[in-house]
Amino acid sequence: MRRIALFLSAALAYAGTASACLTPRNQEALDVIGLKSTLMVSALTCGQRNEYDRFMTRFQPYILREQHVMDAYFREHHGRAFHHYEDSYVTNLANVQSTAGIRQGTAFCAASAQLFGRVLATPDQAALTTFARQHPATQPGVVLACGIVETSGFRRIERFAPAP
Repeated sequence: MRRIALFLSAALAYAGTASACLTPRNQEALDVIGLKSTLMVSALTCGQRNEYDRFMTRFQPYILREQHVMDAYFREHHGRAFHHYEDSYVTNLANVQSTAGIRQGTAFCAASAQLFGRVLATPDQAALTTFARQHPATQPGVVLACGIVETSGFRRIERFAPAP
């Protein structure tokens, strides 16, 4: 029991320093892109592609703007190799969300249908941003020392990235 308490304390300490590294604008972009990824995994897993298409059609200019903010974040922290890091992050993001869905079993698609309903009911971009912030997506790693730290797979790709 002590080990669990120590682990949780350490995790909370890391989480506290993690969000300090992101600007509010970067955090907003990661929240929205995380929501988009959750909806994409839901659409593919649960046959909710029409709902995903409605979401993307409605919010595409906004999602694209958030994507550009995320691109800039990775470019700033990883230089010329930013595409490798960003691609790995996006892949790991979808993988952890898919794994979370598998753990939920049949309840995942019912929860996804509710999520789509709530997202599609948002009146505008500001409401979508608020929704994404209030319902954070499952993330593959944490942000430490102003850089996204991923799983060992993410670290392996670093070896293959071209030197800046």
